[in-house]
Amino acid sequence: MTKKRAKVAWSQVCLPKEEGGLGLRRATECNNDALMRLLWEILTNKHSLWVSWCNLEILKGRTLWQVVPQQSFSVTWKCLLRLRTLLATNLVYTIGHNSSWSLWHDPWFQSIPLRERLGDRAIYDSGLPTDATISVVQQGSLWNWPLHVWQLRDINSACSNISFGQRDSIGWRKVGGAFSFRAAWTSLRSSAPVVTWAKVVWFSGAIPKHSFCLWLTFRRAHLTRDKLQSLGILQQSMCPFDCGQQETIDHLFFECDYTKTVWSKVMELNNCPIPVAWNWDAIVTWALGHTIGRHFQRWMRRAGLAAAVYHCWRERNNRIFRQEAVSTNLLLARIIFDVAKKAALHLCIQDTPSNRALVENWEIGEAIFCQPSGNQQGAAQSGHTSASML
Repeated sequence: MTKKRAKVAWSQVCLPKEEGGLGLRRATECNNDALMRLLWEILTNKHSLWVSWCNLEILKGRTLWQVVPQQSFSVTWKCLLRLRTLLATNLVYTIGHNSSWSLWHDPWFQSIPLRERLGDRAIYDSGLPTDATISVVQQGSLWNWPLHVWQLRDINSACSNISFGQRDSIGWRKVGGAFSFRAAWTSLRSSAPVVTWAKVVWFSGAIPKHSFCLWLTFRRAHLTRDKLQSLGILQQSMCPFDCGQQETIDHLFFECDYTKTVWSKVMELNNCPIPVAWNWDAIVTWALGHTIGRHFQRWMRRAGLAAAVYHCWRERNNRIFRQEAVSTNLLLARIIFDVAKKAALHLCIQDTPSNRALVENWEIGEAIFCQPSGNQQGAAQSGHTSASML
């Protein structure tokens, strides 16, 4: 098996769409989510045969936090124990009167067991047993820590803001919260800043292959000839549209004479003014300001941009790898066909002068004009798009 250079790192692909990824989830992260679910069931003492077996054979009267990893444990249990620290950061303990939580081993205080925070010497100096419960430092509704140990004086001060509930309980990320696979995945994955262009690429009714190609373009991930030349794969990086310029993302979208002609006609179809600047950064700025929204006009601009990028990139590849070329008129006809068919199948809009002008430009059938019912009426009267009943 030969290794090939990836256009986008897998760590970036597995980000949510709003953070610039494809919304995929890593198998390892999903597996850890499932393991954390098992830990949650043990902590909440779920009534199941597996939990009963774990209590009898593994825990043997100890809490989950007291178990020391052993070589004889199964691979599953070794993985479970490795996840305890991460699990603790998602737990919210409610301490009841006469609490039975382990004083030293449960991560009830700031998500870290006191034994890890203070060490065995402080526990020994306190005079409290290692298997003590929180109840030994409770006195009515107040805390009663052994203050002769200086570390515990700090803990006593910090606990002054922790009030007692009616009974012991444990929640996931909030008081009384239930386990959620989504919340567990969020706590496990590496996050990234939200990208401004996500709604330009991903929107209701988008054509998947168009959106994927546009996603690669926003990430500047296309292997244009200038990149291939810098990698030593090609000797020259001239544009395949025979314009005599170097092929880059900025040149291809849409400084090249061929692609500029296509994009200018798409702008005309959407009744938009011709751009002053033609490089990709200028297109991004225009898209962020003029394509995001629910109005039919903005949907058509997003769909037109995605279709233009996809078909220009496909035409570029056909010229390089198949030695096939088509005119700008034929390429524009393909763009119109894709956008018009998708709009006719997906949208239901009001018959207004501005909407009708776009429909006529793109040669969309009259069936796109329909009378919405119920709660769709208000949106349609404002020119908003809505999903078709099909």
